[in-house]
Amino acid sequence: SPAAGHAFSDPARPALSAAEERFSQALWNIHSEVRTAAVRMTFAGLTYKMGDADLASVGTKVVPLTAVFRQAESAVRALEAPASMHALRGRYASALQAYGDASLEMVKVVQDGKDAHLLKAQEMSEQASGILLEVGEQLWPGEIKPN
Repeated sequence: SPAAGHAFSDPARPALSAAEERFSQALWNIHSEVRTAAVRMTFAGLTYKMGDADLASVGTKVVPLTAVFRQAESAVRALEAPASMHALRGRYASALQAYGDASLEMVKVVQDGKDAHLLKAQEMSEQASGILLEVGEQLWPGEIKPN
C-alpha cells in the first residue's frame, strides 16, 4: 500500500475566475456538438472504407457536418472571452476551421472517387482533434478522452 503522506496527483490547478468559468461553460456547450459531429465524420469515412456504405452515403452524411463546424466556429469566435482565454478561443476556432475544411475535402471523394481526399481529410481531422484535446485538457481536465 502507498505510504501515507505521498501525493500522487498533479499540483492543484488555480481556480478559474468567474469570467473564465463563464467562457469555459459556453465553450463546453459548443464542444459537445462538435465532438459528436467529428465522430460522425470519422465514421462516415470508416463505414465507406470498410464496405458497409456506398460512396454517395459519404456525401449524405458529411455535407451537413460542414455547416455544424462552420456554425460552431462562428459561435466560438463570437464568444466573449476574458483576455486570459483569447488564445484558447483562437486555437479552438482554428480547430473548427480545420474540421470544416476536412469535411469539404472528404466530400470530394464523392465527386471523383479518389481516396486521397479521405487521407487528406483524416490528416486535417487529426490536427483539429489534437487542438481540441489540448484546449480540453486546459479547460476540462476531467473530460473522458476518446481512445
